[in-house]
Amino acid sequence: MSFLSKLLGIGAVAGATVAAMKVSEKYKQNNPDGLDSDGDGKVDVNDVVTEVTKAATEVYNDASEKAKDVAASAKQKAGELYEQAPEMLEKVKKTAKDAFNSVTNGEPEAPADEEPPKTEE
Repeated sequence: MSFLSKLLGIGAVAGATVAAMKVSEKYKQNNPDGLDSDGDGKVDVNDVVTEVTKAATEVYNDASEKAKDVAASAKQKAGELYEQAPEMLEKVKKTAKDAFNSVTNGEPEAPADEEPPKTEE
């Protein structure tokens, strides 16, 4: 197994563990006393399955809403950065040109096929 596939496997296990813990917490929150959810007079496997299903649905919906919010925020931020890109590019060009001029004292760069001018020492 490659390193990346092992890493992805560990991530999947960790994600599943977190999800299971969230469902467990939500189940305890929704049903603290083990109430009879189907009304048959006893708390049995059907009640637990029903309540765990409800808890898992709530956890999924919460996670889905958070993911949608994060995606919308990321899309908005990407749009802002895209709009600012030309201005940032011009600033980078100016800074690079200023840095080049400060190093070369404003002398133009010699073409690659010519020898640079020799300075007298």
